Amino acid sequence: MRNSSFNFDYLSPTGFIGFWVLFIGLIFTGIMFFFVFFRLNDDEDSYKDRKRKKLEKETQKNRIARLYPKGKYF
Repeated sequence: MRNSSFNFDYLSPTGFIGFWVLFIGLIFTGIMFFFVFFRLNDDEDSYKDRKRKKLEKETQKNRIARLYPKGKYF
């Protein structure tokens, strides 16, 4: 069985389609390398974590304000 309608030379690394498949694969691999080894090691807090820390600071401010009240006598 002979496939004369489709030329497989286009899919070789020196062919037109093969070159672009390799090029896109290298870009994709670089992006995945960046996300796995650089972005995941960042210590960025999530939205809930930032909200929790903000609530803790507000609670701490309220507790300090109760310890040192600002009244008429001071």
